[in-house]
Amino acid sequence: MDKAYAKALWNILEGGAKPKGALNTLHESLKARGRLGLLPKIARAFALIAARAEAKNVVVLKVARKSDSRRALNEAGELLKDAGVRPSDVKIDIQENLIGGWRLEGRERLHDASHKAQLMDIYERVSEG
Repeated sequence: MDKAYAKALWNILEGGAKPKGALNTLHESLKARGRLGLLPKIARAFALIAARAEAKNVVVLKVARKSDSRRALNEAGELLKDAGVRPSDVKIDIQENLIGGWRLEGRERLHDASHKAQLMDIYERVSEG
């Protein structure tokens, strides 16, 4: 039940409703039905919905070292342009398990330009023939 309320609230807010008004309406509706105890569960369910929505829209550039981020952003420039993402909106994530290169993840896409992916590609080509 709490998930249904949270989803309804999300849809109302996505439709352009003012947050304060939507929350007041939800509160009054729950109060009239004697279900104010659901508010904490609705809040947690709403937070999960928001986190999933944010994860879908966030674009993350994973690099081995911070010093690699500028070069990786330049190399990924065309991919970012195709996705409609400004380089300033990309989250940089330092991944110590990367030897080198970069991985661009987000908006249901993955572009792997890491050294490991390149080495695996070479290995697969050599082992085929």
